[in-house]
Amino acid sequence: MLHRVNCTTAALPGLRTVEILTQRSFPRHAHDEYGIGLMLEGGHRSWSGRGQVEAGPCDIITVSPNELHDGIPLRGAPRRWWMLYVEPTVIARLAGDEMAGREFSLPSLADPRLARRIASVLQHLPEASADEATEGLLDLFGELLDPRFDTSVATLPSRSVVRMLERIHDDPRNAPTLAELADIAGLTTYAALRRFRRELGTTPHAYLLQHRVRQAHKAIGAGHTLAEAALLAGFADQPHMTRAFARQLGLTPGQWRTSLKHPPHAP
Repeated sequence: MLHRVNCTTAALPGLRTVEILTQRSFPRHAHDEYGIGLMLEGGHRSWSGRGQVEAGPCDIITVSPNELHDGIPLRGAPRRWWMLYVEPTVIARLAGDEMAGREFSLPSLADPRLARRIASVLQHLPEASADEATEGLLDLFGELLDPRFDTSVATLPSRSVVRMLERIHDDPRNAPTLAELADIAGLTTYAALRRFRRELGTTPHAYLLQHRVRQAHKAIGAGHTLAEAALLAGFADQPHMTRAFARQLGLTPGQWRTSLKHPPHAP
């Protein structure tokens, strides 16, 4: 099955780009970062907490931190997209309270003018200085967080789901049983499962797996070996981590580590 990935980093720490050409489908997962990008060829259908969408050539794609989403190729054909991922701490540091904690409201939109600006940032980011990267980044966020794109009403998880999430996040290496989560939430097992899926779009077990992948991603970025990252994230072993990592993010832990070792030189 066709699948190619290219990763780059930037002079401004906390930014990375990923270009993917693939026929694969991706299960529901989330990132710790903001994502802004373009569908270059083909198209896919994606579920997110903001609704079901389709993205085709030249469409803009956005994803907010911790937002569950998936991706299915249209008609099984290859599609190619290019994404800029930005750690929330970068936005908080550069823009302060004005943008900190805000989320994108549209998972996909057609805006040729803005799409050209995103393409320009993606193209020039590897060679851009930290100041140039900062300017381009804040310009894009200012556009995408503009009130004219804010068409959704944010909804927070119920208290019972929050309790289940707290248990998963507090000790991801010790997987809770569904019965344990139900007891924490004060619900029956069936009701706990249904409420979790209804509010988050996935099951507790699937959520735990994607959370472990994010923890592994973070550990590798912090300089841990792949074996250490697997242990810290709660995987049984490194092969289990590799399979889950590649299935959810489209690249292997080794590819992610390699991309971090070769940052571009600022001019």
